[in-house]
Amino acid sequence: MTYNTILVVEKGDNRGLYYAETENAYIFLPMHETIEDIYKTITHETFHHCFEKAEETENMDERMEEALIYNLQWAEESLV
Repeated sequence: MTYNTILVVEKGDNRGLYYAETENAYIFLPMHETIEDIYKTITHETFHHCFEKAEETENMDERMEEALIYNLQWAEESLV
């Protein structure tokens, strides 16, 4: 299978969702305010995919995975 990022024009309950079964990430565009915001969500969902492929999700619950992604995405600002 191939990882796919699918941009959705309808509103959803989330900004983005990743499904490991299909390797699809859905990005709900109306839930974002800027293009930079969309990029961050795409990156966030891509991290989910990478953790799944590296079989790291077996060692993390959802809360731990979300915390790790948050820290990865804000690392540059935190280090400055």
